Amino acid sequence: MKLEGKVALVTGAAHGQGASHARHLAAEGASIAALDICTDIPPIYPLGTRAELDALVAELREEGTEAIAIEADVRSSTQMEEAVGRTVEQLGGVDILCNNAGVCIVEAVDEISDASLDAMLDVNVKGVFTTTRFVAPLMKARRWGKIVNTTSAAAQNALPYISAYAAAKAAVLVATQSWARELAEWEINVNSVSPGTIFSGMTTGLADQLGLEIDDAYRQFMAQQVFKGERGKVQKEDISRMVVYLASEDARMITGQNYAVDAGWSIT
Repeated sequence: MKLEGKVALVTGAAHGQGASHARHLAAEGASIAALDICTDIPPIYPLGTRAELDALVAELREEGTEAIAIEADVRSSTQMEEAVGRTVEQLGGVDILCNNAGVCIVEAVDEISDASLDAMLDVNVKGVFTTTRFVAPLMKARRWGKIVNTTSAAAQNALPYISAYAAAKAAVLVATQSWARELAEWEINVNSVSPGTIFSGMTTGLADQLGLEIDDAYRQFMAQQVFKGERGKVQKEDISRMVVYLASEDARMITGQNYAVDAGWSIT
């Protein structure tokens, strides 16, 4: 197995992409610290729950993976310092960081609320910085680490009504490149993955905000893609396979790169 003996911290792990990433990393031998806020952040669609997080960890343990559930808010320095400390105490360290937690709100630029703007910038940008701040010293000490950040196809492809989300994900994209240079001295790889439209809690939330049925929303989002129909239905597992690749030594010579897993959206 590619990740045997490694410890992976996955944020936003209660459901959706985060849970999928945790399962795939575990399947390659990694121990998992599954972290989620386990509560909603107004004014956003429902997020992961504690029950979902506990169910994920129970599933991983049943399959033989060493795993722990951590309820914490990536926006809080205090909570994330404690979360990383707990991961070290119970699992022995952090070798792989999967910065997956993120939120998206649909609002016109002249209507966006302070609450919406704060949520998207605090979770999508501050949360990534805060988590990485406490993990990076551990990786430096070991002179080994893999950081995989989740950006979005929207970070490089202009779309209306999600400008704050796109700007936040673009910030993560640039931070990824900067950290790759900064942490290279310690042989730490930093890369990002840009998903296209996938069936997830975020997609359902966007559909609700647009007043669309999920299938109608998905068809509209897929209009941006090169692959259509069944071939164009990007799945969580497609993103997770790229995360595993970047977290492994198969990608040892890759750093500062962004991988679009978006059925060709980014070339249209």
